[in-house]
Amino acid sequence: MSIRTRLTIWYTAVLALILLIFGIGVYIYVTWQMIQQVDSRLSQAANTALPLALSQRPEVEERAGQKVLTLPGLDALRASETYVQLIGPRGQVIGISPNIADPFLTNHLDPAAFKEAAHMPADQRASLFTEAQHRGLPPIRVFTQALAARNGEVVGYLQVATSLEGVKAAQNSLLIALLSLGGVGILFSAVIGVLLARRALRPVDELTKTAMAIYRAENLDQRVAVPKTNDEVSRLSQAFNEMLDRLSKLFHAQQRLIADVSHEMRTPLTVIRGNVDLLRAMGCADEESLDALTRESDRMTRLVGDLLLLSQADAGVLPMHVHNVSLNQVVSDVERSGQVLSAGRVNVSAHVEPNLVIQADADRLKQVLLNLVDNAIKHTPDGGQVRIEAVRSYNNYVRISVSDTGVGIPEKDLPYVFERFYRVDKSRSRANGGSGLGLSIAHSIVQAHNGRIVVSSKPGAGTTFDVYLPMQHQLPATGENGSHNGISPA
Repeated sequence: MSIRTRLTIWYTAVLALILLIFGIGVYIYVTWQMIQQVDSRLSQAANTALPLALSQRPEVEERAGQKVLTLPGLDALRASETYVQLIGPRGQVIGISPNIADPFLTNHLDPAAFKEAAHMPADQRASLFTEAQHRGLPPIRVFTQALAARNGEVVGYLQVATSLEGVKAAQNSLLIALLSLGGVGILFSAVIGVLLARRALRPVDELTKTAMAIYRAENLDQRVAVPKTNDEVSRLSQAFNEMLDRLSKLFHAQQRLIADVSHEMRTPLTVIRGNVDLLRAMGCADEESLDALTRESDRMTRLVGDLLLLSQADAGVLPMHVHNVSLNQVVSDVERSGQVLSAGRVNVSAHVEPNLVIQADADRLKQVLLNLVDNAIKHTPDGGQVRIEAVRSYNNYVRISVSDTGVGIPEKDLPYVFERFYRVDKSRSRANGGSGLGLSIAHSIVQAHNGRIVVSSKPGAGTTFDVYLPMQHQLPATGENGSHNGISPA
């Protein structure tokens, strides 16, 4: 069942329920008002019944073979179709109004009401309004009241009644009107509901068609139109476009990754294949060829290892062994390794704030710093400086900086330095044996520590990489005034 159909059904059902409750309320209220008006007329008729009955001498008439006492004074009530009956203290009918029907000559207008009034205690006597139904006659509304002498003794009972035929007819007419109008209203609301649901869901249909067109054409650069309504559909369209942007970037990144990996692995494979062919042609093992095979095999091993590490980081399953780590020890190890890598070509130095201990994976942290130091050494001319510094920062964080006095990075390249296989100077990086994954690995490891790595550089003046790590291995809360060395996570 479509959303449009469900919306229409729910809308119509809710409206039908509201109309039903409203109709029942109107029916009950109107009926109550009509009964109140009837009771008011009966009460007024009861107050005038006795004076009218005594205004003329009673007459004896013979009806249906019985002699009854009629009260001609009550004939004034004939036009209002009000019937009066005087009942003796022992229940006998004493007198009736001239317009009363034959079945009431000896029977009470409402026998049940008379019995209830007769059994009421003297201090609890009250007037009764009841409904009665006699065979072959319309229902009647009956007012019953005890007649007491001055000493409080009951000398009789008065019952005044009127037909409810008009009330019942009005009730039936009201019921038919409510049902008819309610049915028309529900039908009309169902039609309007279908039209409104179709109009409201039209942007969703357009979004679905566009999505299917993108799927069939495999064109992630296509976008859906965002309505200017600033409603849920507009936000959905905007979110869909943002998702497409993300997918497009990931798709293009995947294409670049495959192309870069293929390119990076083609060179060592070509070297290996060439040396193998050479060894086969020579028929003996050449030491230089074996060394080349070993170097290229190691290079491929490192490349595959780096790609595996990045894939684990992307999947959130990068193995981490977090424990208390002394930064003085880690930085000292990295400084010595940097001096070996530089071979005296550049000066590698370090400074660590005393007693600086954080929670981290020592091996992964060394890998980050070695990548940064190695990258700095490669891009620093002879006689330059590479410095490692570790100090406390804001919000229980430490800042580990690796700076150099190298050629620097152009401003246009700074946003992309952490992307995989990205090289600022491709020919220079290849000559230095770089694969373009070192900074990406450093970035992934720092993120796995809930930290952040940022870069600042000025061409010709050097580059600085700042690594911010929580001392308690937790996410940062705020940045440092929004500057490049802030510690808020990206």
